[in-house]
Amino acid sequence: MRKIRVFLDSSVIIAGLASASGGSHKVLALAELGIIAPYISADVENEVLRNVAKKLPQAVAHFERLMRELHFTVIKTSEQEIEHARSIINEHDAPIMAAAISAKVNWLLSLDKHFLALKERGKLDFAVAAPGEFLQQLADILQEGRARSMRRVDR
Repeated sequence: MRKIRVFLDSSVIIAGLASASGGSHKVLALAELGIIAPYISADVENEVLRNVAKKLPQAVAHFERLMRELHFTVIKTSEQEIEHARSIINEHDAPIMAAAISAKVNWLLSLDKHFLALKERGKLDFAVAAPGEFLQQLADILQEGRARSMRRVDR
């Protein structure tokens, strides 16, 4: 089964570092286990490092370890891609949206209301969700994949 490509907004990574019990932490664990393929941009990495250093200084070393061990794919975007993203979302979030579009991910996970408001708009080639919603749907996706594999074996 192909890995699910997931773009992580900084809010998800920060929440995952801050709490070991929430959906964001579980998403990071899925990346660590190799169940999902995690994607970020340099903007996300910088924002996480800046905010973690300011608000969760005890988690800086953990974030640095995550960056080494999770093998995030870091996406670079052009000004043209960012300009296109500005037609979808606000100026501040456009670089993140551009990176998610450029990465051709299956999901964009965020806790940011600007991203979550896009769920119903249908302009994107990927789903947008909070980590908890993604985790609920992931169980269904994995069961479908397992059922498909079993049907192939039965033939």
